[in-house]
Amino acid sequence: MVITELRKNIFRHILFCALFLIIPILLSTRPQGEPFLTITNPFIRDIIGNFLLLVFFYINYYVLVSKYYFNKQYLIYVVLVLLALAVVFMLPSLLTGRFTAGPQGPPPPFKPAPLNPLSAKEPGIYSFMFNELKHHFYLFFIALFFSFLLRTRVQMAEIREEKLKAELSSLKSQINPHFLFNTLNIIYSLSVKKDDRAAEALLNLSGLMRYIIKDASRYKIPLKEEVEYIRNYIELQKARVGNTAEIRFNFSGEPGVLEIAPLILITYIENAFKYGVNPDVDECVVNVKIQMTDGGLSLFAYNKKVPLADKIDSTGIGISNTAERLKHLYAGKHSLTINENKETYSVHLSIALV
Repeated sequence: MVITELRKNIFRHILFCALFLIIPILLSTRPQGEPFLTITNPFIRDIIGNFLLLVFFYINYYVLVSKYYFNKQYLIYVVLVLLALAVVFMLPSLLTGRFTAGPQGPPPPFKPAPLNPLSAKEPGIYSFMFNELKHHFYLFFIALFFSFLLRTRVQMAEIREEKLKAELSSLKSQINPHFLFNTLNIIYSLSVKKDDRAAEALLNLSGLMRYIIKDASRYKIPLKEEVEYIRNYIELQKARVGNTAEIRFNFSGEPGVLEIAPLILITYIENAFKYGVNPDVDECVVNVKIQMTDGGLSLFAYNKKVPLADKIDSTGIGISNTAERLKHLYAGKHSLTINENKETYSVHLSIALV
């Protein structure tokens, strides 16, 4: 997974690493008169320090947060971060000889103590460590904060995507038993009467089942397959309710090579039939229109509300969850309007597919 993510964003990673290593060096202060990019111990120390911070950023992003923090091993995570902090602070100075003692020689001549005793204290190891801590403190915690924040955002997005995949998988794996039972009964009745519509209804049901089981497993499918699935579904509904409802379906335009997320439209169409058709009620009306637009489509689903013949469980993942799928898959590329009153319910959905 890590390798895949790196490959997908290789250019961005290279650019980020280059900027992270170069910008602090370009902005660092230098003694007056010192040539630009002079190779000195402080310069080498900054290069090593920035490189270690970069390594820590990626280790924290890809390993520490995922393996320890998300698994609630907080103590191990804190200990490892503190160890990384110590390495980032101490290793550059160790590699550049900052801690090595000066040349050995005779002790310096005795000097009387100054009047101010505080001035007698020469900078020691603790003073040096404090200065080093101050030098890298902000960069380290910026790297810690942003790597943690970015990893958390990715984790939340992955959880949301897995939830949507699970919901879609549930949708793909089932067809409304009530609808399927009634459809098989209708096909049986037509067969007994030797009605030619029985073969057509069976063909429609076969296409619907094949789509659910096989074709809808892909992330994106050709739009024409989605429309054909909707057409089969509506034809089966017509066969089921007979002449007891006014059902209209209109598709205009040419889908061409456009693709769409599978089963993104059917929830609203199912909803229209669920609440708009009852064989025991006259004047049932369901109207579904799909129109191709410039690089997308527009769906209009309308139904008159009727009392339900019996309690029917919806096969879809629900209106609200479908809206979430639209936000996730077509963020900024769709508009959804739902109008409802006591007598009617209508949905107008537009999606840009390019």
